[in-house]
Amino acid sequence: MKLLIQLRTPTEMASYEGCALALTLATFGHEVQLYLDAPVFGLLMQPKSRLHGMIQSLELYDMPPAWLPEDVFSGWLTGMVPSDLAAQLTLIPEVVNSQDFEQILAF
Repeated sequence: MKLLIQLRTPTEMASYEGCALALTLATFGHEVQLYLDAPVFGLLMQPKSRLHGMIQSLELYDMPPAWLPEDVFSGWLTGMVPSDLAAQLTLIPEVVNSQDFEQILAF
């Protein structure tokens, strides 16, 4: 199953649950793409937040880098976070076909 999980809520619990679901599904062979919207950037900036640590581990779960919105905040964020975290982030492709995903979930 191919899924897109969007983290849009600036609370640690919601972002944790969405990211935990993504990692769990990836463990069982599902193709999961994470999208991190600007409201969760504050959590990524906190090295002790759960989201920060989970995003650093995407590669361990054979997940692609998380998508960021293409705006000025994304460039600022990738310049401010540690390089190991920045390596797990990329700008969203110009064209995203929602039909490519069997499910799209938002947290």
